[in-house]
Amino acid sequence: MIIKRLFQHYRIRVPKWIVSWTILATDTIAGFIAYSIVLQDVIAKYFPHLYEQIIIWAIFQILWNILFLINGLYKGEFVVSRMYEIETMLKITFTIVVLYVFIDALRFIDFPINARGMARYWLIFMSIALTTRFGIRSFQKLLLRNGIGREKTIILGKNRRGQSAANYLFHHEDQGYDIVGYIEASDDPKEDINTKNIPILGHEQELRKIIQDNEVSDIVLALNSPDHTRIISIMGLINGFPVTVKIVPDLYDVMSGLLRTQQIAGMPLMDINLEYSNWYQRGLKRIVDLIFSIPLLLLFLPFGIIIAMAIKLESKGPVFYQQVRVGKDFKKFKTIKFRSMRHNAEEDTGPIWAKPDDPRITKVGRLLRRFRIDEFPQFINVFKGDMSIIGPRPERPYFVEKLSKEYPLYHRRLSVLPGISGWSQIKQSYDKNFEDIRQKLKYDFYYIENISFGLDLKIMISTIWVMFSGEGR
Repeated sequence: MIIKRLFQHYRIRVPKWIVSWTILATDTIAGFIAYSIVLQDVIAKYFPHLYEQIIIWAIFQILWNILFLINGLYKGEFVVSRMYEIETMLKITFTIVVLYVFIDALRFIDFPINARGMARYWLIFMSIALTTRFGIRSFQKLLLRNGIGREKTIILGKNRRGQSAANYLFHHEDQGYDIVGYIEASDDPKEDINTKNIPILGHEQELRKIIQDNEVSDIVLALNSPDHTRIISIMGLINGFPVTVKIVPDLYDVMSGLLRTQQIAGMPLMDINLEYSNWYQRGLKRIVDLIFSIPLLLLFLPFGIIIAMAIKLESKGPVFYQQVRVGKDFKKFKTIKFRSMRHNAEEDTGPIWAKPDDPRITKVGRLLRRFRIDEFPQFINVFKGDMSIIGPRPERPYFVEKLSKEYPLYHRRLSVLPGISGWSQIKQSYDKNFEDIRQKLKYDFYYIENISFGLDLKIMISTIWVMFSGEGR
Protein backbone atom coordinates (compact mmCIF):
# COMPACT_ATOMS: atom_id res chain seq x y z
CA MET A 1 0.00 0.00 0.00
CA ILE A 2 2.86 2.37 0.88
CA ILE A 3 4.56 1.63 -2.46
CA LYS A 4 1.32 2.28 -4.33
CA ARG A 5 0.80 5.56 -2.49
CA LEU A 6 4.37 6.64 -3.28
CA PHE A 7 3.78 5.74 -6.92
CA GLN A 8 0.64 7.87 -6.92
CA HIS A 9 2.53 10.75 -5.29
CA TYR A 10 5.27 10.73 -7.94
CA ARG A 11 2.81 10.11 -10.77
CA ILE A 12 1.18 13.43 -9.83
CA ARG A 13 4.32 15.36 -8.97
CA VAL A 14 6.91 14.29 -11.57
CA PRO A 15 5.17 15.85 -14.64
CA LYS A 16 4.90 19.12 -12.73
CA TRP A 17 8.57 18.98 -11.75
CA ILE A 18 9.52 18.41 -15.39
CA VAL A 19 7.54 21.47 -16.46
CA SER A 20 9.05 23.61 -13.68
CA TRP A 21 12.62 22.64 -14.56
CA THR A 22 11.94 23.13 -18.27
CA ILE A 23 10.72 26.67 -17.66
CA LEU A 24 13.72 27.35 -15.42
CA ALA A 25 16.02 26.11 -18.22
CA THR A 26 14.35 28.29 -20.88
CA ASP A 27 14.60 31.36 -18.63
CA THR A 28 18.29 30.64 -18.13
CA ILE A 29 18.87 30.24 -21.88
CA ALA A 30 16.97 33.49 -22.54
CA GLY A 31 19.10 35.30 -19.97
CA PHE A 32 22.31 33.91 -21.46
CA ILE A 33 21.37 34.99 -25.00
CA ALA A 34 20.45 38.51 -23.85
CA TYR A 35 23.65 38.76 -21.82
CA SER A 36 25.82 37.54 -24.72
CA ILE A 37 24.28 39.98 -27.22
CA VAL A 38 24.20 43.11 -25.07
CA LEU A 39 26.29 42.91 -21.91
CA GLN A 40 29.25 40.60 -22.50
CA ASP A 41 31.39 43.11 -24.42
CA VAL A 42 30.77 45.77 -21.77
CA ILE A 43 31.58 43.39 -18.91
CA ALA A 44 34.72 42.19 -20.73
CA LYS A 45 36.26 45.69 -20.35
CA TYR A 46 36.19 45.28 -16.58
CA PHE A 47 36.58 41.50 -16.33
CA PRO A 48 38.74 40.25 -19.25
CA HIS A 49 38.82 36.56 -18.22
CA LEU A 50 36.05 34.30 -19.53
CA TYR A 51 35.44 32.62 -16.17
CA GLU A 52 34.85 36.07 -14.59
CA GLN A 53 32.30 36.93 -17.29
CA ILE A 54 30.52 33.62 -16.68
CA ILE A 55 30.37 34.38 -12.94
CA ILE A 56 28.84 37.81 -13.63
CA TRP A 57 26.23 36.25 -15.91
CA ALA A 58 25.49 33.56 -13.31
CA ILE A 59 24.90 36.20 -10.62
CA PHE A 60 22.55 38.09 -12.95
CA GLN A 61 20.63 34.95 -13.80
CA ILE A 62 20.39 33.53 -10.29
CA LEU A 63 18.95 36.82 -9.03
CA TRP A 64 16.28 36.74 -11.74
CA ASN A 65 15.51 33.07 -11.00
CA ILE A 66 15.14 33.76 -7.29
CA LEU A 67 12.78 36.68 -7.94
CA PHE A 68 10.69 34.54 -10.28
CA LEU A 69 10.69 31.67 -7.78
CA ILE A 70 9.54 33.87 -4.90
CA ASN A 71 6.67 35.16 -7.04
CA GLY A 72 5.46 31.67 -7.98
CA LEU A 73 6.58 31.73 -11.61
CA TYR A 74 7.92 28.19 -11.69
CA LYS A 75 4.71 26.31 -11.01
CA GLY A 76 4.35 23.10 -12.98
CA GLU A 77 0.54 22.90 -12.93
CA PHE A 78 -1.11 22.56 -16.32
CA VAL A 79 -3.75 25.18 -15.49
CA VAL A 80 -1.44 28.15 -14.83
CA SER A 81 -2.75 31.31 -16.48
CA ARG A 82 -0.52 32.46 -19.34
CA MET A 83 -1.62 36.08 -19.10
CA TYR A 84 -1.04 36.14 -15.34
CA GLU A 85 2.52 34.84 -15.82
CA ILE A 86 3.29 37.39 -18.53
CA GLU A 87 1.89 40.23 -16.44
CA THR A 88 3.82 39.16 -13.33
CA MET A 89 7.12 38.71 -15.17
CA LEU A 90 6.85 42.09 -16.88
CA LYS A 91 5.93 43.76 -13.61
CA ILE A 92 8.92 42.29 -11.75
CA THR A 93 11.57 42.81 -14.42
CA PHE A 94 10.35 46.25 -15.49
CA THR A 95 10.37 47.45 -11.87
CA ILE A 96 13.98 46.29 -11.43
CA VAL A 97 15.12 47.89 -14.69
CA VAL A 98 13.39 51.21 -13.91
CA LEU A 99 15.00 51.20 -10.46
CA TYR A 100 18.40 50.54 -12.06
CA VAL A 101 17.93 53.38 -14.56
CA PHE A 102 16.83 55.74 -11.76
CA ILE A 103 19.89 54.96 -9.60
CA ASP A 104 22.16 55.28 -12.63
CA ALA A 105 20.68 58.69 -13.45
CA LEU A 106 21.43 59.95 -9.91
CA ARG A 107 25.11 59.04 -10.39
CA PHE A 108 25.42 57.76 -6.83
CA ILE A 109 26.97 54.59 -8.22
CA ASP A 110 29.01 54.38 -11.40
CA PHE A 111 27.47 51.35 -13.09
CA PRO A 112 29.48 49.78 -15.95
CA ILE A 113 26.24 49.17 -17.87
CA ASN A 114 24.40 52.30 -18.97
CA ALA A 115 20.63 52.70 -18.98
CA ARG A 116 20.34 52.07 -22.73
CA GLY A 117 22.30 48.83 -22.48
CA MET A 118 20.17 47.60 -19.58
CA ALA A 119 16.97 48.42 -21.46
CA ARG A 120 18.18 46.45 -24.51
CA TYR A 121 19.17 43.52 -22.30
CA TRP A 122 15.72 43.54 -20.65
CA LEU A 123 13.90 43.73 -23.99
CA ILE A 124 15.77 40.73 -25.47
CA PHE A 125 15.57 38.72 -22.24
CA MET A 126 11.83 39.23 -21.87
CA SER A 127 11.06 38.67 -25.55
CA ILE A 128 12.70 35.23 -25.51
CA ALA A 129 11.59 34.21 -22.00
CA LEU A 130 7.94 35.19 -22.47
CA THR A 131 7.73 33.61 -25.93
CA THR A 132 9.09 30.28 -24.69
CA ARG A 133 6.88 30.34 -21.59
CA PHE A 134 3.80 31.10 -23.68
CA GLY A 135 4.71 28.20 -25.94
CA ILE A 136 5.16 25.78 -23.03
CA ARG A 137 1.88 26.82 -21.39
CA SER A 138 0.02 26.63 -24.73
CA PHE A 139 1.39 23.13 -25.28
CA GLN A 140 0.13 22.18 -21.81
CA LYS A 141 -3.35 23.47 -22.73
CA LEU A 142 -3.24 21.45 -25.95
CA LEU A 143 -2.38 18.32 -23.96
CA LEU A 144 -5.27 19.00 -21.59
CA ARG A 145 -7.73 19.28 -24.47
CA ASN A 146 -6.50 15.90 -25.65
CA GLY A 147 -6.93 14.33 -22.23
CA ILE A 148 -3.26 14.37 -21.19
CA GLY A 149 -2.29 15.82 -17.82
CA ARG A 150 -5.78 16.10 -16.37
CA GLU A 151 -6.25 15.58 -12.64
CA LYS A 152 -8.42 12.59 -11.80
CA THR A 153 -11.28 14.07 -9.78
CA ILE A 154 -14.08 12.57 -7.69
CA ILE A 155 -17.12 14.35 -6.29
CA LEU A 156 -18.18 13.49 -2.76
CA GLY A 157 -21.92 14.10 -2.74
CA LYS A 158 -24.44 12.63 -5.17
CA ASN A 159 -26.82 15.56 -4.83
CA ARG A 160 -27.78 18.79 -6.57
CA ARG A 161 -24.68 20.60 -5.34
CA GLY A 162 -22.46 17.77 -6.59
CA GLN A 163 -24.34 17.73 -9.91
CA SER A 164 -23.74 21.47 -10.34
CA ALA A 165 -20.01 21.07 -9.67
CA ALA A 166 -19.83 18.12 -12.10
CA ASN A 167 -21.49 20.17 -14.87
CA TYR A 168 -18.96 22.99 -14.46
CA LEU A 169 -15.98 20.66 -14.52
CA PHE A 170 -17.32 18.49 -17.34
CA HIS A 171 -17.91 21.45 -19.68
CA HIS A 172 -14.49 22.99 -18.97
CA GLU A 173 -12.13 20.08 -19.47
CA ASP A 174 -9.33 22.42 -20.55
CA GLN A 175 -9.11 23.47 -16.90
CA GLY A 176 -7.50 20.11 -16.19
CA TYR A 177 -10.09 18.06 -14.31
CA ASP A 178 -11.20 14.60 -15.40
CA ILE A 179 -14.28 13.44 -13.46
CA VAL A 180 -13.81 9.81 -12.45
CA GLY A 181 -17.13 9.49 -10.62
CA TYR A 182 -19.40 10.33 -7.72
CA ILE A 183 -19.16 9.08 -4.15
CA GLU A 184 -22.39 8.83 -2.19
CA ALA A 185 -22.25 10.87 1.00
CA SER A 186 -23.98 9.71 4.17
CA ASP A 187 -26.19 12.83 4.17
CA ASP A 188 -27.30 12.65 0.51
CA PRO A 189 -31.07 13.23 0.18
CA LYS A 190 -33.31 10.53 -1.25
CA GLU A 191 -33.77 12.02 -4.72
CA ASP A 192 -32.99 11.06 -8.29
CA ILE A 193 -29.93 12.82 -9.70
CA ASN A 194 -29.03 12.65 -13.37
CA THR A 195 -25.37 11.62 -13.23
CA LYS A 196 -24.97 11.85 -17.04
CA ASN A 197 -23.05 8.58 -17.37
CA ILE A 198 -20.68 9.53 -14.55
CA PRO A 199 -20.34 6.33 -12.48
CA ILE A 200 -21.09 5.94 -8.78
CA LEU A 201 -17.85 4.63 -7.29
CA GLY A 202 -19.07 3.79 -3.81
CA HIS A 203 -19.95 5.21 -0.42
CA GLU A 204 -18.23 7.79 1.75
CA GLN A 205 -16.91 5.06 4.08
CA GLU A 206 -14.96 3.58 1.16
CA LEU A 207 -13.26 6.90 0.36
CA ARG A 208 -9.68 5.84 1.09
CA LYS A 209 -9.96 2.69 -1.05
CA ILE A 210 -11.60 4.63 -3.91
CA ILE A 211 -8.82 7.25 -3.87
CA GLN A 212 -6.16 4.56 -4.00
CA ASP A 213 -7.83 2.34 -6.63
CA ASN A 214 -8.58 5.23 -8.99
CA GLU A 215 -5.33 7.21 -8.47
CA VAL A 216 -7.37 10.30 -7.55
CA SER A 217 -5.66 13.71 -7.43
CA ASP A 218 -8.59 15.99 -6.51
CA ILE A 219 -11.73 15.63 -4.40
CA VAL A 220 -14.66 18.03 -4.59
CA LEU A 221 -16.68 18.11 -1.35
CA ALA A 222 -20.32 18.79 -2.18
CA LEU A 223 -22.02 17.69 1.03
CA ASN A 224 -25.70 18.45 1.34
CA SER A 225 -25.70 19.33 5.05
CA PRO A 226 -22.14 20.00 6.14
CA ASP A 227 -21.13 20.65 9.72
CA HIS A 228 -17.80 21.20 11.42
CA THR A 229 -17.46 17.66 12.76
CA ARG A 230 -18.18 16.02 9.39
CA ILE A 231 -15.71 18.15 7.47
CA ILE A 232 -12.98 17.48 10.03
CA SER A 233 -13.68 13.73 9.99
CA ILE A 234 -13.44 13.62 6.17
CA MET A 235 -10.15 15.50 6.27
CA GLY A 236 -8.83 13.00 8.78
CA LEU A 237 -10.08 10.11 6.65
CA ILE A 238 -8.13 11.14 3.54
CA ASN A 239 -5.04 12.41 5.34
CA GLY A 240 -1.83 10.92 3.96
CA PHE A 241 -2.95 10.85 0.33
CA PRO A 242 -1.42 13.38 -2.12
CA VAL A 243 -4.80 14.88 -2.97
CA THR A 244 -6.21 18.39 -3.13
CA VAL A 245 -9.63 18.93 -1.58
CA LYS A 246 -11.92 21.49 -3.18
CA ILE A 247 -14.93 22.74 -1.25
CA VAL A 248 -17.92 24.41 -2.86
CA PRO A 249 -18.45 28.00 -1.60
CA ASP A 250 -21.26 27.23 0.84
CA LEU A 251 -18.77 25.37 3.01
CA TYR A 252 -16.30 28.22 3.23
CA ASP A 253 -17.46 29.46 6.63
CA VAL A 254 -16.98 25.99 8.07
CA MET A 255 -13.30 25.97 7.19
CA SER A 256 -12.68 29.71 7.47
CA GLY A 257 -9.04 30.65 7.62
CA LEU A 258 -7.79 27.38 6.15
CA LEU A 259 -8.25 27.82 2.44
CA ARG A 260 -6.88 29.20 -0.79
CA THR A 261 -9.36 30.25 -3.44
CA GLN A 262 -9.34 29.53 -7.16
CA GLN A 263 -11.87 29.95 -9.94
CA ILE A 264 -12.75 27.40 -12.59
CA ALA A 265 -14.65 28.96 -15.45
CA GLY A 266 -16.25 31.43 -13.04
CA MET A 267 -17.06 28.85 -10.36
CA PRO A 268 -15.19 29.61 -7.11
CA LEU A 269 -13.75 26.63 -5.24
CA MET A 270 -11.85 26.62 -1.96
CA ASP A 271 -8.62 24.61 -1.92
CA ILE A 272 -7.14 22.45 0.80
CA ASN A 273 -3.97 20.65 -0.22
CA LEU A 274 -3.09 18.09 2.44
CA GLU A 275 0.47 17.80 1.10
CA TYR A 276 0.94 21.34 -0.14
CA SER A 277 4.60 22.27 -0.54
CA ASN A 278 5.94 24.99 -2.82
CA TRP A 279 9.48 25.83 -3.94
CA TYR A 280 9.87 28.50 -1.27
CA GLN A 281 8.88 26.12 1.49
CA ARG A 282 11.07 23.26 0.22
CA GLY A 283 14.37 25.15 0.05
CA LEU A 284 14.40 28.93 -0.18
CA LYS A 285 12.77 29.39 3.22
CA ARG A 286 15.74 27.71 4.89
CA ILE A 287 18.14 30.04 3.06
CA VAL A 288 16.12 33.08 4.20
CA ASP A 289 16.22 31.76 7.78
CA LEU A 290 20.02 31.53 7.71
CA ILE A 291 20.46 34.93 6.02
CA PHE A 292 18.49 36.60 8.83
CA SER A 293 19.37 34.47 11.87
CA ILE A 294 23.19 34.50 11.64
CA PRO A 295 23.63 38.34 11.54
CA LEU A 296 20.92 38.82 14.20
CA LEU A 297 22.64 36.39 16.58
CA LEU A 298 25.97 38.18 16.16
CA LEU A 299 24.45 41.67 16.54
CA PHE A 300 22.42 40.66 19.60
CA LEU A 301 25.33 39.04 21.46
CA PRO A 302 26.39 42.16 23.47
CA PHE A 303 22.78 42.82 24.52
CA GLY A 304 22.38 39.16 25.37
CA ILE A 305 25.25 39.38 27.87
CA ILE A 306 23.60 42.36 29.60
CA ILE A 307 20.22 40.54 29.73
CA ALA A 308 21.90 37.43 31.15
CA MET A 309 23.46 39.50 33.96
CA ALA A 310 20.09 41.11 34.78
CA ILE A 311 18.39 37.70 34.98
CA LYS A 312 21.08 36.30 37.31
CA LEU A 313 21.01 39.35 39.57
CA GLU A 314 17.24 39.21 40.10
CA SER A 315 16.64 35.51 40.71
CA LYS A 316 18.35 32.19 41.20
CA GLY A 317 18.51 29.69 38.39
CA PRO A 318 19.90 29.40 34.87
CA VAL A 319 19.90 32.27 32.40
CA PHE A 320 18.30 30.20 29.68
CA TYR A 321 15.09 28.23 29.90
CA GLN A 322 15.05 25.07 27.78
CA GLN A 323 11.89 23.12 27.16
CA VAL A 324 11.04 20.11 25.01
CA ARG A 325 8.75 21.00 22.12
CA VAL A 326 7.33 19.08 19.15
CA GLY A 327 8.59 20.20 15.75
CA LYS A 328 8.11 19.20 12.13
CA ASP A 329 7.07 15.58 11.60
CA PHE A 330 6.72 15.06 15.39
CA LYS A 331 10.47 15.57 15.94
CA LYS A 332 11.16 16.65 19.51
CA PHE A 333 13.73 19.34 20.30
CA LYS A 334 14.56 21.82 23.06
CA THR A 335 13.65 25.46 22.60
CA ILE A 336 16.04 28.03 24.06
CA LYS A 337 14.67 31.21 25.65
CA PHE A 338 15.78 33.70 28.25
CA ARG A 339 14.26 32.60 31.57
CA SER A 340 11.37 34.93 32.36
CA MET A 341 9.84 32.99 35.29
CA ARG A 342 11.24 31.90 38.60
CA HIS A 343 13.25 28.67 38.49
CA ASN A 344 11.13 25.44 38.46
CA ALA A 345 7.92 27.47 38.05
CA GLU A 346 5.87 24.38 37.07
CA GLU A 347 7.26 22.07 39.74
CA ASP A 348 4.00 22.07 41.73
CA THR A 349 1.46 22.70 38.95
CA GLY A 350 2.70 20.64 36.01
CA PRO A 351 2.30 21.95 32.42
CA ILE A 352 -0.02 24.97 32.38
CA TRP A 353 -0.38 28.06 30.18
CA ALA A 354 0.93 31.41 31.39
CA LYS A 355 -1.61 34.03 32.55
CA PRO A 356 -1.55 37.79 31.77
CA ASP A 357 -0.57 38.65 35.38
CA ASP A 358 1.18 35.38 36.17
CA PRO A 359 2.88 35.67 39.62
CA ARG A 360 5.59 33.25 38.45
CA ILE A 361 6.99 35.86 36.02
CA THR A 362 9.95 37.88 37.33
CA LYS A 363 10.30 41.66 36.94
CA VAL A 364 13.04 41.29 34.32
CA GLY A 365 11.00 38.53 32.69
CA ARG A 366 7.94 40.75 32.42
CA LEU A 367 9.99 43.35 30.55
CA LEU A 368 11.51 40.70 28.28
CA ARG A 369 8.07 39.27 27.50
CA ARG A 370 6.53 42.65 26.82
CA PHE A 371 9.00 43.30 24.01
CA ARG A 372 9.37 39.58 23.18
CA ILE A 373 13.10 39.73 23.81
CA ASP A 374 12.92 36.47 25.78
CA GLU A 375 12.47 34.62 22.48
CA PHE A 376 15.67 35.91 20.84
CA PRO A 377 17.79 32.85 21.79
CA GLN A 378 15.45 30.78 19.64
CA PHE A 379 17.43 32.03 16.65
CA ILE A 380 19.89 29.34 17.79
CA ASN A 381 17.10 26.81 17.13
CA VAL A 382 16.61 28.42 13.71
CA PHE A 383 20.32 28.13 12.96
CA LYS A 384 20.26 24.45 14.00
CA GLY A 385 17.27 23.76 11.72
CA ASP A 386 14.78 22.85 14.46
CA MET A 387 12.73 25.98 13.82
CA SER A 388 12.08 28.64 11.21
CA ILE A 389 11.80 32.37 11.84
CA ILE A 390 8.16 32.26 10.73
CA GLY A 391 5.79 29.36 11.33
CA PRO A 392 3.26 27.93 13.79
CA ARG A 393 4.49 28.13 17.39
CA PRO A 394 5.97 24.83 18.67
CA GLU A 395 3.90 23.20 21.39
CA ARG A 396 4.83 20.91 24.27
CA PRO A 397 4.32 17.13 23.86
CA TYR A 398 1.71 17.13 26.66
CA PHE A 399 -0.48 19.65 24.85
CA VAL A 400 0.15 18.12 21.41
CA GLU A 401 -1.23 14.82 22.67
CA LYS A 402 -4.30 16.45 24.21
CA LEU A 403 -4.98 18.75 21.27
CA SER A 404 -4.55 15.93 18.71
CA LYS A 405 -7.40 14.08 20.43
CA GLU A 406 -9.55 17.20 20.57
CA TYR A 407 -8.85 18.36 16.99
CA PRO A 408 -8.21 15.52 14.46
CA LEU A 409 -6.39 17.86 12.06
CA TYR A 410 -4.11 19.36 14.69
CA HIS A 411 -1.17 17.37 13.33
CA ARG A 412 -1.27 19.50 10.15
CA ARG A 413 0.64 22.10 12.17
CA LEU A 414 3.49 19.60 12.31
CA SER A 415 3.86 19.44 8.52
CA VAL A 416 6.06 22.56 8.53
CA LEU A 417 8.86 23.84 10.75
CA PRO A 418 7.58 25.72 13.81
CA GLY A 419 8.50 29.39 14.05
CA ILE A 420 9.58 32.08 16.50
CA SER A 421 6.68 34.18 15.24
CA GLY A 422 3.74 33.37 13.02
CA TRP A 423 0.43 34.43 11.53
CA SER A 424 -1.48 33.29 14.64
CA GLN A 425 0.92 35.16 16.97
CA ILE A 426 0.33 38.53 15.30
CA LYS A 427 -3.43 37.90 15.10
CA GLN A 428 -3.93 36.70 18.67
CA SER A 429 -2.04 36.91 21.97
CA TYR A 430 -0.62 34.03 23.99
CA ASP A 431 -2.76 30.95 24.64
CA LYS A 432 -4.73 30.93 27.90
CA ASN A 433 -7.04 27.96 27.25
CA PHE A 434 -8.12 25.42 24.63
CA GLU A 435 -10.51 27.88 22.97
CA ASP A 436 -7.53 30.13 22.18
CA ILE A 437 -5.85 27.12 20.59
CA ARG A 438 -8.96 26.50 18.51
CA GLN A 439 -8.87 30.06 17.16
CA LYS A 440 -5.13 29.93 16.50
CA LEU A 441 -5.52 26.71 14.53
CA LYS A 442 -7.48 28.64 11.89
CA TYR A 443 -4.63 31.10 11.50
CA ASP A 444 -2.02 28.32 11.45
CA PHE A 445 -3.94 26.41 8.76
CA TYR A 446 -4.27 29.59 6.72
CA TYR A 447 -0.51 30.11 6.96
CA ILE A 448 0.28 26.52 5.92
CA GLU A 449 -2.01 26.79 2.89
CA ASN A 450 -0.69 30.21 1.81
CA ILE A 451 2.96 30.02 2.82
CA SER A 452 5.12 32.35 0.73
CA PHE A 453 8.00 34.80 1.00
CA GLY A 454 5.56 37.73 0.84
CA LEU A 455 3.47 36.38 3.73
CA ASP A 456 6.60 35.66 5.79
CA LEU A 457 7.85 39.20 5.16
CA LYS A 458 4.50 40.64 6.25
CA ILE A 459 4.61 38.62 9.47
CA MET A 460 8.21 39.73 10.14
CA ILE A 461 7.27 43.40 9.76
CA SER A 462 4.21 42.98 12.01
CA THR A 463 6.33 41.17 14.62
CA ILE A 464 8.89 43.99 14.65
CA TRP A 465 6.05 46.46 15.23
CA VAL A 466 4.74 44.38 18.15
CA MET A 467 8.23 44.27 19.67
CA PHE A 468 8.87 48.02 19.45
CA SER A 469 5.33 48.94 20.52
CA GLY A 470 5.56 46.69 23.57
CA GLU A 471 2.25 44.99 22.78
CA GLY A 472 3.63 41.54 23.58
CA ARG A 473 3.13 39.75 26.87
